[in-house]
Amino acid sequence: MTSSRVTQVLAFATLAAGLSGAGLMITPIHQERSSSPALQLIHDDTMPPWVTLATTSLGSFRGLAIDVLWYRANRLKDEGQFFEANQLSQWITTLQPRFPQVWSFHAWNMAYNISVATHTPQERWDWINKGIALLRDKGIVYNPHAIRLYRELGWIFFHKIGHFMDDMQWYYKAQLAAQWHELLGPQPPGATTRQAIDQFRLIPEAPDTTSQLIERRPGMSDLLGRIRRLGYGLDETLLRQIGRARMFDGAAAPRPAEDSDTNPQRTDFDPALVSLLASPDIAGFVDPLLAYLRKRVLRDVYHMDPDFMLALMEQYGPLDWRHPAAHGCYWSEMGVRMSTAAMDGNSPQQLERDTEIDLLNTNRQSIHALQQLSWFGRVLYDPITGRLDLMPDPRFIPAYDHAMDLAKQRIDSGEFGDVGGDSFDRGHENFLLRAMADHYLYGDTDQAEYFYTKLRRLYGAKPHNLSSGRLRKPLAVLVSDQVRESMDMMGTTNQFIRAMLGRAFEQGLAHNQMAVFERFVQLAQSAHSGYQREHQSPQPDDTPLARLDLLPFDRVVAETYLAYMTQPSRDDLTTRSRAWANTPLSLRRAVYHRLLPPLRDQCEAAGFDVALAFPEPTGLDAHTAESTDATESQTPGRIERR
Repeated sequence: MTSSRVTQVLAFATLAAGLSGAGLMITPIHQERSSSPALQLIHDDTMPPWVTLATTSLGSFRGLAIDVLWYRANRLKDEGQFFEANQLSQWITTLQPRFPQVWSFHAWNMAYNISVATHTPQERWDWINKGIALLRDKGIVYNPHAIRLYRELGWIFFHKIGHFMDDMQWYYKAQLAAQWHELLGPQPPGATTRQAIDQFRLIPEAPDTTSQLIERRPGMSDLLGRIRRLGYGLDETLLRQIGRARMFDGAAAPRPAEDSDTNPQRTDFDPALVSLLASPDIAGFVDPLLAYLRKRVLRDVYHMDPDFMLALMEQYGPLDWRHPAAHGCYWSEMGVRMSTAAMDGNSPQQLERDTEIDLLNTNRQSIHALQQLSWFGRVLYDPITGRLDLMPDPRFIPAYDHAMDLAKQRIDSGEFGDVGGDSFDRGHENFLLRAMADHYLYGDTDQAEYFYTKLRRLYGAKPHNLSSGRLRKPLAVLVSDQVRESMDMMGTTNQFIRAMLGRAFEQGLAHNQMAVFERFVQLAQSAHSGYQREHQSPQPDDTPLARLDLLPFDRVVAETYLAYMTQPSRDDLTTRSRAWANTPLSLRRAVYHRLLPPLRDQCEAAGFDVALAFPEPTGLDAHTAESTDATESQTPGRIERR
């Protein structure tokens, strides 16, 4: 046998051995790919056929094509050609759907770069929504265990929409509030934490299918048939039509006539559907239908888990889903949940390490969301005028405090090395100072003392506190110093104004101490006037840039009064009835229509006669007519200045 023949035989033998060995490795490799979701290597039925075709058709050239596209997309981004980079990124997501970084890049480019390159608020909002939808509806669906994508999505809600850096941020906030006001409705006026959570509980407890809905409510089939005859399916369109009709029907200002064209959004619902929903014979079926539709839309359209939403409300407090920080918290926490599920014994050690660091960063993002909810978590939104205000919500402070403690324990443990413990301590110290001052201003001195004691224990020995001696001051003096130092900030000024008004109602009206009432109102008005003089916006009132002003003082008074009078945990009905009797007539007229429904429910539960406890103010009809005229003359869709 010649040497060439020997070489051929040996080559074929080597080839056969290699193929046999490769065949033996197929099963364990496939098991590894399938059993470790963190590796993101398996195509499943979440991937559309056209994506699967694109990822397989190029074969071994796919990697080269992706490298070329990435290089070109980065160059275009650096050159400021965001639209062109966006198109290339779409191709990359098609060729590389299991690579989380490309989804992050693409969504960030839309929400941050392309959006600010446009000119109108609506254009900016559209691009931000495209970035959100890309991550929520595609990136996360294809990469369900990639915590980076959840963190990016939560950051867009928390930072791009929820923060105060973008000139159009009040427009974004109002658009988000309108969207979710329509989908889920507002929380009950003056609701306690438990009442708000129990209202949302109806959604996860709703049936999963139409047949189950009919089984639970046998008369529901008649309503569904009448809805179908109007041309509606059981989908988001129907939910939004019902939500829109309810939204404007329950708004603070009267709804316009059917032929009004002053604000198309206010009449953009089907009169035939509204008439059907008002029929007495289906009154008991509308709310169960709404709960079913909301559950279905949350899952199918927004890819959100109602059970997990409820769990977060139980854990942290009455999250209002009209607030961007609520969504920031949801997606951050969902990322922790899903990525933790992906970390198993089959994951490489470095992957586990990287995921742990991402977990820590995502936990921080959840903490920041809770901070935002504590300082600005109560949403006041009027869909008719487009007015939006974000009030402090101390109900989130305990959850924020607990989350900060857990994060501090993880950082102090040294598990992650040097991850910015000093900066975290500064943030924690500032939180304790703020929580102490807020509770003191709102009259909860016990909680204020708790946070002051904790502040001294944890940070009293810090050099800057020892040199200044501020933590040796009495509580009242320290709070006064804190307020005076930060009164140039809108949030703190707003907090102080509402705290002073709260004391005016609680210590003045409720006890017939009108001098006390007037003194606290004057303090609030003085702070309001001083801030407005120093921070008057040069922008026209009807632009999103007019964002630095507080709400008009009479509106601040009315909203704070409503919060006091409808909150059962503040004072009992007898005390609030006394406060009502002592309330100036103009204020009673301004709030009566909004105040009556929640007070009626509370009075019925307590066996009170609402007409005797909270009688209708004289001259109400004339005042309502004047208010209607004023409302009709306002600019539609305006974002109210803060």
